[in-house]
Amino acid sequence: MNHGLVGKSIRELWPATVMCGLLAAVFEGLVAFILPRFQAQMGAQILEMEFVRRVIEGMLGTRIADQLGPEIIRSIPWAHPIMLALVLAHAVICCTRMPAGEVDRGTIDIALGLPISRWQWMWTDTVVWIGSALIVIVMAVIGNAVGSSIVSKDRVMGLHQAGMIFANLLGLYLAVGAGAWLISSLGNRRGKVITTVFVLIVASFLVSYLEQFWEPARYAGWFSALSYYRPAEVLRSGQWPVRDLCVLYGASTVLWGCAAAVFIRRDLCTT
Repeated sequence: MNHGLVGKSIRELWPATVMCGLLAAVFEGLVAFILPRFQAQMGAQILEMEFVRRVIEGMLGTRIADQLGPEIIRSIPWAHPIMLALVLAHAVICCTRMPAGEVDRGTIDIALGLPISRWQWMWTDTVVWIGSALIVIVMAVIGNAVGSSIVSKDRVMGLHQAGMIFANLLGLYLAVGAGAWLISSLGNRRGKVITTVFVLIVASFLVSYLEQFWEPARYAGWFSALSYYRPAEVLRSGQWPVRDLCVLYGASTVLWGCAAAVFIRRDLCTT
């Protein structure tokens, strides 16, 4: 790896990484602290309302029983749209920097003039990106643990549970990020690339939510990356979601490989 390029990537990514990581940690901590009280006081009454029940099931991506059990409560912070928006926004910000961001800023000619190959550039940026992703998700896990511990030590997820959630969320993050990188490698304007990725993410959210309400939407469930991220099911079963992890990490590998192939072979310039 090129140390100068590592420094450049870190300088560009650290503001978004710190901001998204802190916001994710604060959100996880607050929700983990508030929800147990919500469960005790209002859980049964809310579940009696069919529409609200369906909304919760749509958010969690799974059916729930007649009460909000501890596994469901623990999973809500990880499946909440705000948490997912923070994590996926970081992925999109990081993975649209290169090459679309460089072309958009008019600095691609300078970057390509460095004494490194495009493959080295891609690999170096990927290592820094994954490192920043780990920081964001670890901060979220710490925030969740702190918020849960304030309520009760028993509310804190064990290493096994935290590891499953961490691996599943990281897989979702990498799949979305690699997809954003592929679109970035095909585009010249970062704004258009981000808009395209945003539309695809929203479509994925809609498919995942509609699966719980509308039978035909279940046939399109394979399209949604969120169909392979089910923290409620993971915590309830206590088993590693091997199939979902294979799909997410496999998809991220294929998408990243396609992005690298396009970037290495594509003619790039500022004109």
